[in-house]
Amino acid sequence: MLYLFLVAGLFLLPMLLRLAIRLRLGIPILYALGMLTVFHSWYQTHTALADGIFFALVGLAALSWVATAARKVYGWLDERLAERAAAHELASRVRQARANGESAVSTDGLWY
Repeated sequence: MLYLFLVAGLFLLPMLLRLAIRLRLGIPILYALGMLTVFHSWYQTHTALADGIFFALVGLAALSWVATAARKVYGWLDERLAERAAAHELASRVRQARANGESAVSTDGLWY
């Protein structure tokens, strides 16, 4: 039974590491591993400072998530506004063509 959990853990470890790196948590994880292994005596002596540094690293990762989300929302809104402006311009050109008695409407410069 113990071997089953060990094999399952070793199977899940690469996927969890890939997820952590994708979530930009690679540096905080490396820092935590370093504090628990290589710099353990320093960590025990300076616990508050080490924890503050760790939380700052996680906070910076969370801030990068917020910045990425804001950029995506801004891009999405920009696309919607550009589509709406292009639709209004096309409608204006159709009205103008009808008023002039033309049957063709130019779509040059409407969409990128």
